[in-house]
Amino acid sequence: YRRGEDPYEVARSLYPGGSYGNGAAMRVAPIACFYYDDLGKLKEVVYEASSITHAHPLGKEGAFLQASAIALAIRAEPGRLDPFDFLEQLRALVEHDIYVRKLDAIRRFLSSRPTRSEVVRELGNSVEAFNSVPTAIYAFLAHDQFEPALRYAVSLGGDSDTIGAMTGAIAGAYHGREAIPARWLSELENRDYIEQLAVRLWEIKVRGP
Repeated sequence: YRRGEDPYEVARSLYPGGSYGNGAAMRVAPIACFYYDDLGKLKEVVYEASSITHAHPLGKEGAFLQASAIALAIRAEPGRLDPFDFLEQLRALVEHDIYVRKLDAIRRFLSSRPTRSEVVRELGNSVEAFNSVPTAIYAFLAHDQFEPALRYAVSLGGDSDTIGAMTGAIAGAYHGREAIPARWLSELENRDYIEQLAVRLWEIKVRGP
């Protein structure tokens, strides 16, 4: 970067073929909130934002899958979300077989009572996007409240902070700010600044820059 090299090329040189980790998916929530009503534009911006650090196709599609889950959660009518319809909409957006298979596994799990070890074995709990984004989506769909979804996501272990962050982004988009426990908000570092950024993002979205 300091030498003026293309940041996208730097990303590819650091990870031959590009990184397929979950970092791009973890940070994608603001983009999803801004472009929730235009999935085509959302994909374009997510892929561009992801490529600067996670250039592998599986990394970018994982970020788009996470962003799409947030977008669909925003668009869903409170209390009326159908988990199976939600999954079908996501399934129609992904191209790579590994994500299709994981979404199909989520469908099976929603009709059964899998143990945590079964969820980890099939969906994953590690740093790869394909081993964490589907896990976050399942944690959200398997629980109808914000706090239980978050607690479950973190309880799966592994890359628990990222899986928790992604679950929280989806659950927060659906349940709203009021669902976040006050005791958690009181401990949030830079809370005022984060809330100011959120309000500014909303103002730009509804009123224009």
